[in-house]
Amino acid sequence: MNQIDTLLDNVEILPAAPSLLAKLLPKLSDVDANYDEIVETIMLDPGLTAKLLQVCNSAFFGQPEPIATVPDAVNRVGYQSVYLLVSMISGADAFPAQPPGGLDVGRLWAHSVTTAFSTKYIAESLNQDTNVLFTAGLLHDVGKIVLAQIRPGVFNDQFYKLTEDRQMLREKEIFGCNHAEVGRALMDRWRLPAQLIDAVGAHHEPVSRSGIEPVAACLELGNMFSHGQVDRRVLASPQFMDRLNALDVGPQAMPQWFKKLQSNQQLIDGMSRLKASGKPSLN
Repeated sequence: MNQIDTLLDNVEILPAAPSLLAKLLPKLSDVDANYDEIVETIMLDPGLTAKLLQVCNSAFFGQPEPIATVPDAVNRVGYQSVYLLVSMISGADAFPAQPPGGLDVGRLWAHSVTTAFSTKYIAESLNQDTNVLFTAGLLHDVGKIVLAQIRPGVFNDQFYKLTEDRQMLREKEIFGCNHAEVGRALMDRWRLPAQLIDAVGAHHEPVSRSGIEPVAACLELGNMFSHGQVDRRVLASPQFMDRLNALDVGPQAMPQWFKKLQSNQQLIDGMSRLKASGKPSLN
């Protein structure tokens, strides 16, 4: 870990902490959390609030009257929708506007948004914490932003594809760590919930001595399902099928995941453009 800390301390562009998520996630897990307290936490960030209201007033949500406040947004589009939007707007800040090491940050972010939704739907099938896993999907690849600066261009092409075991070993050989370990260290610095940190750190190796780790395995499956939207061969791979079996969820669940992704494709596409334009495009 000292080696990773040294690496984080010496990169030029360190992903920005999505500090609001560190404040929100514990409140969402607290059944006694006060609704007004959660809304006030969101309103502490004026820039985020402005983007949130912009999205809620877009054609995607089709509101007959303009939404002017965060409480109005919650009342009209629902708290879960507001949380997903806040997560995406806040999480996007961890992906720097200036591409480090030639990395296409917009492309990496677009994959992360699809992964977040994919992981959320898989988490619903397995009764896991959807808020934690949606956030984990958004942030699972932030370690690549750090590694891309250490050896510019070396892995950029591979960083957009599904990471296989040999790639993880290659990262370890060159950097002394892999992108999942770097992501874990970053999120530990950001003081995000332990469950989220562990999921990101183990999303390529979700098996421990005690067996499969369901939260990390959900994230791994969501990551593969996201890549499978570009390359369908991923969804027929032994690795994907093995993970489905390990989580005791068969291929029969996949059509529902596809359907949910398709029904939210306009939102996914709009939020995927956050890094290209600096604002969501849903009109």
